[in-house]
This record gives sequence, C-alpha cells and structure tokens, in this order.
Amino acid sequence: MIGFVVQKEMRALWRDGRLLVLALSLCCLFAGVMAASAAATANAQSERDQVGATARAQWERQGVKHPHRAAHFGIYAFKPELALAAVDPGIGDQVGQSLWLEPHKRNMTRNRPAADAPPSARLGDTVPAFVLLVLVPLLIIGLGHNAITQERESGTLRMLNAAGLRGGTLLFGKWIALVLAVGIALLPALVVGAWLLAGAGHVVSAPRLAFYGLGLVVYYAVFAALTVALSARLRSSRGALMLLLSLWIAAVWIVPRLGAAAAGALLPVPTGEAFAAAVATDIQRGLPGDGDAASRSAAFEARLLAENGVTRPEDLPIGANAARRIFRDAYATRVYALHFGRLWDRYADQQNVLRVAGLLSPVVPMRGLSASLAGTDLAHQRRFEEAAETYRQYFTVLIDEWDLQARRGVVAADDKYANDAQYQAVAPFEYRAPPAAFAVVTAAPDLLLLFAWLAAAGCLVRWAGRGLRP
Repeated sequence: MIGFVVQKEMRALWRDGRLLVLALSLCCLFAGVMAASAAATANAQSERDQVGATARAQWERQGVKHPHRAAHFGIYAFKPELALAAVDPGIGDQVGQSLWLEPHKRNMTRNRPAADAPPSARLGDTVPAFVLLVLVPLLIIGLGHNAITQERESGTLRMLNAAGLRGGTLLFGKWIALVLAVGIALLPALVVGAWLLAGAGHVVSAPRLAFYGLGLVVYYAVFAALTVALSARLRSSRGALMLLLSLWIAAVWIVPRLGAAAAGALLPVPTGEAFAAAVATDIQRGLPGDGDAASRSAAFEARLLAENGVTRPEDLPIGANAARRIFRDAYATRVYALHFGRLWDRYADQQNVLRVAGLLSPVVPMRGLSASLAGTDLAHQRRFEEAAETYRQYFTVLIDEWDLQARRGVVAADDKYANDAQYQAVAPFEYRAPPAAFAVVTAAPDLLLLFAWLAAAGCLVRWAGRGLRP
C-alpha cells in the first residue's frame, strides 16, 4: 500500500509543477556556486604549490654558510586541500594557510584568508555546503508543508480514511515520496557539481563522497519527516508553513550560533600572547621536577664532559654548541607538545559542547560531518600540523647533527662550511590527507546524532499517523 501512496504522491508533485521549478532553480544556483568555489579552491591550491616550490628552491640554494644559520632560514609547509573542500571550506578561512618551520620554536599557522577578506565577507560567503545544508531544507518545506493539510482541506483525506487507508501508511508513503522528490531535484545539481570539480583538476575521493551522500540522505529524511508530521498535526497549510519556517530558522541559525557561543564561554582558549608566554615560562622554569633552564644545561654539560673524558667544552671531540642546541631543543619540543596538545584538546572539548546543541538541531551534526569529510575540520588540521612538527624536528636535528659531527669543541656560528648539496639532502616535506576512515571515525558522534535524529523523526511520523484525523 505504501508503494501506491509513493507513486500517487510523486505523480502529484510532478503535475503540480513545483518540483520542476525548484529542481531547475536549485541546479542553476548550485552549479553557479560550485563553479566559483571549485575555481577558487583550485587557484588557491595552485598558489600554495607555487609558493612551496619557490621556498624549496630557495632552501636548496642558500650557498655556503653555517648549517644552523641555514636552518634558521626555515622551511614552509602547506596543507593540501581535498576536493570536497570546495564544497565545504569548514575552518579553512579561520586557520593559517602555511606553517613556518624553524629551529627552537614551534609556530602556529599564519596567513589566514579571513584576515585579508574585505568587510563584506562578514556577511558570509555562499558556498556549496550552504546550498546543501541550508537551502535544500527550505525546498523540502516548500514541497511538503501541505502534504497532509491539502488532503484535509480538499476533503480527500476523509475519502482515504473511509477507504480504509491507515494514517501511518499515508504518512510514511508521503515521507518516502518527499525524500525521493528531493533526490530527483538534487541529482542533476550534484552531477554538475562533480563535473565542475573534475574540470577544475580536483580528484574526488569516492569513499568520502559516498559517506557525504549518505549523510545528506539522512539529513534530508529528517527534515522531510518533520515536514510531513507537522503537516499532519496542523489544520491549515498556512499554519504548517509558518511553523516549519520558524523551526528552520531556529535549527539553521539560532541553535548553531548559541551552541558556538556557549562553547566559547564555557571553555575559553588562551590568546596567542598568553599561549606563547606560558610556553616560554615552562621552558625557562622547567616542568615539575625538571629544574630550571640553567640547572638543566649545567647538568647536561657536566654529563657530556664526563662521557667524553674531558674537562673543557673546547676539548670535546664533537661540536659543543650543536650538542647544547640538540639538548635544549629536545626539551623545548617536549614543552611545545604539551601545550599544543592541551590547546587541541580544548578545541575538541569545545566541539563536543557544540555537539550537545546537535540534540536540538540536525544542522549541527551535519555540519560536523560535512567538514570532516571535506578535510576542513579540527581533526584534519591537527593531523597536518603534527605531521609538519614531526618534519620540523627531523630537519632541525639532522642539521644540528651535521654540525655535531663536522666540528670539534666550541666553534663560532660564523664558521661557513655547509653547502647546497647538504641542504638538498634534506628530504622535502610531503603530506597526504588521511583516508576516509579517519574522517568517519572522527565524525562518528555526528553520524550517531544524525541517525538518532532519523529514528526520532520516524517515531514522530508514526505518532502523527496514529493521531491523524480527517
């Protein structure tokens, strides 16, 4: 019986004309936004690649100098973007585009696109994810707000009830038909979007795209269920439309903003100045039980002299300054790892607070899933920055080890002996985005919330069907 309801409803939606008009409008809008976003993302990636290549070429051709001075020239690391970043830029505009890797210090990302944006950018950018997560639910409301009220107003609901059609069967059929109608309306736009991504040179990950599609299906099914259920419980199409629009405003705009504000208020993060000061304090004073910098250095030097059987640093068979740098930098690296770990954990706690708001709006978990699959969330950013930090430790220690083995005793930093061949021997930084499984595991709470919303929506449809009256 549900199949007959679905067929009848699909036929009615097509004859009504709204489905065709909305599908064409959605396709044109999404194609335009997708074309602009894909081109902008591809151009930004091309610029990062060019800057990275230029920086690497400069690194490899520094000429003859002391290797530690060469290390202070630094190396830039750039995070490559996935294809779906053109769909959902996530936090991309709020974090830096590059990391400067240098000795002694772990830097934060710099060159945030949002910092260079014009004032008009505060109004918000229209990206494909905005169309998919914000505007498509409006399409669902437009198509389905009168799914049952129209039957009641025209008198056909009484006829269907007299014919023995159960309310639950009618509502589930209309729910399925509405989801199918949205899929039909959205399919051309998604095909055009995939073609535009490929045309811009992006390589789309099939598993990520598949999970993104699954998330959208569940997300739209939730809104479709809410639409059909409220249409069944209200007496007029106008009343159903007004209530659904009010719920849409709350779910899309109010709840996410309140959730973000609550996360920031409950779990504030330190300013950049406070963070740097805390790191410097721990390096100078030492972590609990380690002693301050002076006592640590004195103990290290005494141990170094004893191990090599000499009484003065000038008599060491290795480079004394290089050995000191390696020791000091290892401790600084430990302190930086501690503070950055706390910072990332605080960001994760904020995200969990925001997820609590997802109990009031399906938009919140869908946004989290979207950014995760696009590789533009906190987890992907942390993975990149930790990979860059591992590389920073590799090349700075490698260069100091050159100096450690190449010189004896205390040698001035003006001693020039390293050349381009040695700089070119430093392997370039290479980073590959994690597989789709990483994104799915990271977004598992969001997925669970979405499916919980789907289950609750199904129960709501069932409840509305039981109480359906002509």
